[in-house]
Amino acid sequence: MTAWRSLTRKSEFHEVYEHGAKKVGRFLVVYLLPADDVARAVVASKKVGNAVKRNRAKRLLREAFRAVFESVSDHGESVILEHVMGTLKRLPRDSGSETGDPRAVEGLWVVLVARRNILGANSHEVREELDHLLGH
Repeated sequence: MTAWRSLTRKSEFHEVYEHGAKKVGRFLVVYLLPADDVARAVVASKKVGNAVKRNRAKRLLREAFRAVFESVSDHGESVILEHVMGTLKRLPRDSGSETGDPRAVEGLWVVLVARRNILGANSHEVREELDHLLGH
């Protein structure tokens, strides 16, 4: 499987927030956007707490991401995309091939945003919620 790169540019985040599908849970918010490559980001704003609390929140998100996406990826990249694409409520107009077939999309951008409640959760609870939000 191709390694997941990190989303770093402001324009990439704007694209995901503007055109991606959004799933909201108690501990986190997931944004999914079909793309040409695979990329991810974890975000914890100052609303979550001080630096120590934000770092804990991001560790929990990274662990949940690893557990969910790498368990699926043992079967190959296409399985991840088919599985996650099934959870998307809407796709950007320019995604996929000229026919608009979402299966023609080769990648996925994922942004996980921590919510304040994540600080009271353990890694198992965060993983279960991510599983639930992705429709596993």
